[in-house]
Amino acid sequence: MNIAERNVITVPPLTSIKNVAKLMKERDVRRIPVVDPGTKRLEGMAKAIDILDFLGGGEKYNIIEKDYKGNFLSAINAPISRIMNKSPRFLDAKASVEDAVEIMLDRHSSCIPIVENKGSMKVAAIVTERDVLPPAVDFGVKVKGVMQEKVITSSLGMMLSDVSKIMVRNGLRRLPVVLSDKLVGVVTIFDVLGFLEGGQYRGINAEENLSIRVEDIMEREVVSVAPDDDLGVVCRLVRETGFGGFPVVSDSALEGIVTTTDVLRWVYRK
Repeated sequence: MNIAERNVITVPPLTSIKNVAKLMKERDVRRIPVVDPGTKRLEGMAKAIDILDFLGGGEKYNIIEKDYKGNFLSAINAPISRIMNKSPRFLDAKASVEDAVEIMLDRHSSCIPIVENKGSMKVAAIVTERDVLPPAVDFGVKVKGVMQEKVITSSLGMMLSDVSKIMVRNGLRRLPVVLSDKLVGVVTIFDVLGFLEGGQYRGINAEENLSIRVEDIMEREVVSVAPDDDLGVVCRLVRETGFGGFPVVSDSALEGIVTTTDVLRWVYRK
């Protein structure tokens, strides 16, 4: 696994959910290995989608309601071990790129820890979708031939809790925001994490904080692609912007969405 990144960002199990969200936003990562602070043994995986689940997107919200009596401020300072995936997928250093891609596509996983060996389980590296993305060359296939045409969208008035539910239930990382059938922005997992990290809370009540509207946190300057662009344009934009997906737009109208997963699926499984 020569393409894996050796400078791995990790956190110990007692790191607060709020601080993990902050680190994800700052380092532009959606998954962080949780390791024993002494041995660096892999203990779990902190995932952005689980933080959204915790913020009203799914069953993990019960932790806020039952264990913290709806106290948002206390809940976000809970240790990441409360919501992390305790049985994450991993690979050893002898694994191939194809092994990593199979997990990424089958498990919808954007990054995979690489351990020195299964005995020590010490995290040595990590491989991401961007590491296995092909060069930005002309592929000879248009975006419209690979994109997802059925797009789940958000409105400006949706609440943070609504967005969290949609993303968690559908395994999504971003939602195009539309107004009168026109694309006006994009709300992403990182926008939700940014709210959590920013500290501009509405008191201590969870429901009150989760009622913040999409229009207050979304990105209004959207990087998009056209249906007739070559798929290689997507690879170039991923590397230039760090984004993992782009709305497909024609005359301001949303035609679809294309992501790194779509590119990998076409390249490795065509």
